[in-house]
Amino acid sequence: MKKQYLFIDGYNLLFRMKEYDLIKSSTFPTERDILIDILKEYSSGNNYIVYCIFDAYLTRSKEYIKEEAPINIVYTKTGEKADQWIERKTRELRIEHFVDIIVVSDDHDERDTTLGYGAILRDCHRFIKDLKERKQNVSRLSKKHNKNKLRNRHIRMSDRDRKKLENFLINGDKL
Repeated sequence: MKKQYLFIDGYNLLFRMKEYDLIKSSTFPTERDILIDILKEYSSGNNYIVYCIFDAYLTRSKEYIKEEAPINIVYTKTGEKADQWIERKTRELRIEHFVDIIVVSDDHDERDTTLGYGAILRDCHRFIKDLKERKQNVSRLSKKHNKNKLRNRHIRMSDRDRKKLENFLINGDKL
């Protein structure tokens, strides 16, 4: 199967999710960690090689790529914006390896440039919608699985206890 890459402009997506009140925190690093956790959950069930890129534009640092399976977190080097990193890597991967790349960003210049290199574009709004749908599908499948598992058990218990257990497994209610 052909490799597929997903490049996400981290701060761009983070700020959009904050606009939709999907991420709420009092500290910026915590918000970034919440976004990373959301992306880990999203990417654990697909075939993308995921990169979430954060600007280190105004800091004095070297490029740093941290692998937190199943995603890679990139902090750009001094003077480089996430847009520039995404454009450079998109160009390299498309020209040298001819792989499929999806770019998630609301930055119009970045989108135009990466489209020119053959990337597939997804704006943050559409990606957030995909995140929500995926989470709902996983939740629905999990509830269905737990319900079927409970039905197939032949354990002696009262109807009241069975109902409590069922509510716990399906809805996460307290016992």
